[in-house]
Amino acid sequence: MSNFIRPEQTYDSYPDQMTVREFKIKGEVYVTTFQDHKKYNKVALANHYKQRWHIEINFNSLKTIMSMDHLRSKTPDMVHKEIAVHFLAYNLIRTLIAEACRNTERLPIQVSFKGVIQLFNSFVSLLSFSADCNKAHAILLHAIIKNKVGNRPGRIEPRAVKKRPKAFRRLNKSRELEKAEITKRMKKNSNKKCSSAP
Repeated sequence: MSNFIRPEQTYDSYPDQMTVREFKIKGEVYVTTFQDHKKYNKVALANHYKQRWHIEINFNSLKTIMSMDHLRSKTPDMVHKEIAVHFLAYNLIRTLIAEACRNTERLPIQVSFKGVIQLFNSFVSLLSFSADCNKAHAILLHAIIKNKVGNRPGRIEPRAVKKRPKAFRRLNKSRELEKAEITKRMKKNSNKKCSSAP
């Protein structure tokens, strides 16, 4: 169980003053608390900063690719379990990627997360019912390595939602109640006489 730290307590723990170092590379301004310019040169710091994009990609993998952007549970306990299962599945896929990359020159961040999920889903029956699980596992790891992500340096993406809203209204009642109302309307409409056009 983790303790929640109130924001004002966190803010109070910060120092009154902080010295920062500012530098510019290719028109981009960076600010850091690392003061030693010999130990932390600006090119290395800028490269580390650009690696933050992988954090965004990992959040996207969890929320969008694994459909965690909409939790279906209704109670807090079930929401916790649903999140835990998502993280369990995420860690399983990341472990498979790391295992596949272990004896190669490829880094795990160079392997497509979505591609590995699709591969894993297609291999589940083979892994479950194969007489030689080790061979099936080796084939899966070999296939994972082939799922390469393109090199996209300096990638910038807009913070906007592309998913279009559905054309249908939201279901705000229970499905049974909604079905009963539809059936009632259909019976009412079927009892009406159709007037023939002259």
